[in-house]
Amino acid sequence: QARTQMWRVVNEFATAKQHGRPIRLELALYEYGESIRRLSPFTSNLDAVSEQLFGLGIRGGDEHCGGVIATAVKELEWSGNPDDLKLIYIAGNEPFTQGNVAPATAIAAAGKKGISVNVVLCGSDDPTWREGARLAGTTFMSINQNAAVATVNAPQDAELARLGAELN
Repeated sequence: QARTQMWRVVNEFATAKQHGRPIRLELALYEYGESIRRLSPFTSNLDAVSEQLFGLGIRGGDEHCGGVIATAVKELEWSGNPDDLKLIYIAGNEPFTQGNVAPATAIAAAGKKGISVNVVLCGSDDPTWREGARLAGTTFMSINQNAAVATVNAPQDAELARLGAELN
């Protein structure tokens, strides 16, 4: 559920326009459980990022929020253009304060580069995630990861599935 909701955000950005023209959207993806690992540098290949995102497994354990924010700020090749929108979306369900890098320090480093950090809690309310959003100066967001995804069958579904299988 959380990955699906996050991908909806990506799709909203993918159709955005600036001054009436389509934007160039680049994404990077990190995994940050027991260790921090960059799965993709900035790329405009949304299909590749989607494949990686939906291929991530859930293993439990600590989430190093401050560490992954700091790593992304330092490691990625962020645009120096002040007109470019630079965002980090971090989603998780463990306390936001885990790991050895203080989230406040990482968020401050992002802010110095003009990068906004958006925190998305996947689960029930957690004050550490609310504090992360407050530190970042962004809106606290929450996804109910246990909500069932509604399925609505449409008359063309069978044909689309057949064509998709044929393409694959």
